[in-house]
Amino acid sequence: MAGLVGPLEEFAMPGFLPFAMLVLFGANAFGQTRAVKQARRATYPDRPATVLLVTDRGYFEAWRPFVKWKTRQGKATKMVDVRDIEQFYKGADIQEKIRTCILYHVSKHGTRWVILGGDSVPGVGSIVPDRDTSHSGPRQNYTDIPTDIYYISEKDWDSNEDGIYGDWSKDMQEVDYGSTKACIGRIPVRTPDDVKAYTEKVIAYESRYPSAEFARKLVYTCPEKHAYPKLNTSKNILSQEWENGEILQFFALKTPWDGALNGDHDLTPANWAKMINDKVAGKLHMHGHGFLPQWILERNQTVEKKHVDELTNEDAYLLMSTVSCFTGQYDSKLDPSIVESMLRKPKGGAVAVVAPSREGVAVFHNPKRDMSLMITQGKMDATTELITRFWKEGLVNKLTTGEALQAAKLALAEDAARTPGYHFVLCELNLLGDPTLDFRSGDPVTPKFKLPGPIAIGKSRVKLATEVPGATVCFWKGNECYQVVKTDARGKVSVDVDCKTAGHLLVTVSGPNINTYKGRIKVR
Repeated sequence: MAGLVGPLEEFAMPGFLPFAMLVLFGANAFGQTRAVKQARRATYPDRPATVLLVTDRGYFEAWRPFVKWKTRQGKATKMVDVRDIEQFYKGADIQEKIRTCILYHVSKHGTRWVILGGDSVPGVGSIVPDRDTSHSGPRQNYTDIPTDIYYISEKDWDSNEDGIYGDWSKDMQEVDYGSTKACIGRIPVRTPDDVKAYTEKVIAYESRYPSAEFARKLVYTCPEKHAYPKLNTSKNILSQEWENGEILQFFALKTPWDGALNGDHDLTPANWAKMINDKVAGKLHMHGHGFLPQWILERNQTVEKKHVDELTNEDAYLLMSTVSCFTGQYDSKLDPSIVESMLRKPKGGAVAVVAPSREGVAVFHNPKRDMSLMITQGKMDATTELITRFWKEGLVNKLTTGEALQAAKLALAEDAARTPGYHFVLCELNLLGDPTLDFRSGDPVTPKFKLPGPIAIGKSRVKLATEVPGATVCFWKGNECYQVVKTDARGKVSVDVDCKTAGHLLVTVSGPNINTYKGRIKVR
């Protein structure tokens, strides 16, 4: 049956009776009879869905390698089909139904990461539609800000039930900024080829990440002089806590690559691309003006898709953030945005980007006072503070990309309750990319150890000595065995498995700052 791939089924589901579809896709949402509950347990017993991938069934085949990779890493991944959600869940519209489905999986199946697997295009046809939110204020007059955190919110964002969501003046009693139980990211693909290219990048990021300086450097780019003080503040905050990390400032007036004069290494598209292709740093934040298809650099020169197409940073993919206006507008009829170009680029570009879908405005509680303090004393505006918190949560607190942005938004929730501009910022900045990725904040370790010899069919104990403390070890053999454990302080693990048939038990070792190890133990 199209519509679901369970984590332990080797990505092929048996046939189901029609009533089972109702059961699988959230019968809880509209009540279960006793017969339905019994049939549900018999037909598809509850299993973990650590990662929930929401997409369209037409993309299932393209997503299967991604699902298998994540599941093998110990993040059991399940796909659900938007069209099945539309049919079998309750809700006023498709967005509410998707949210109901997601909350059901968070509650019942232990979902920690939610991936929206596709673009959202108004009036053209979305793979996974976004929830539009309404905002008013200086440079913030929009009724269509795409806000993906709505999908992991326990509140419905529409206090007065007028069909307008997230209105700061009317709806705040029913607005929160997501959950402490789950986080979310959108991978804005449009074609199966996009999915294939992105999957290959994720696998490379998690298994072949470069070591040494690449892992320990973050570059800030900015052509705007007035933004330097607040970026200096951001740099100082991160530098104090990111152990062995270094933040480089590629500004128009000063760069680490200057010659005789400060700023003589211009912030041009060619130098931007060279920095990436030379694999100078694994992290990049781009500050300054932008539009949907471009970043604006020094002297109004622009980075466009043609420059992205020239990137050759294969196996050294960037983790990025940007505050440049419209650069993360994944819901536009015009495609791609410059961020989407970075994500879809095969064998180059970025693997995840936090970006604004509309204007990256400087927001303060007291603009008249604080704008002056930004220029003279480096006070950070809401957008810069959110981005700084994102990097701190990942680089210092070791959260994943989705968890880091979620934590950053929750930290600013009280500010959003005070000032509508903060609410606007928390709504319009989305994570585009895989929310399960770690930040690679230091030199990655590649586990090296010897797997045990063949084990017998039936119950066996498997012992490994990886020499990597705190690593995630996944043991997987089809429907027969799926266990995820952590290595102890000595990097060792011991687990009981029960393999019913001959074949191979897959063994995967992964984790933050670990280049994934894959092996197999023969079962006979």
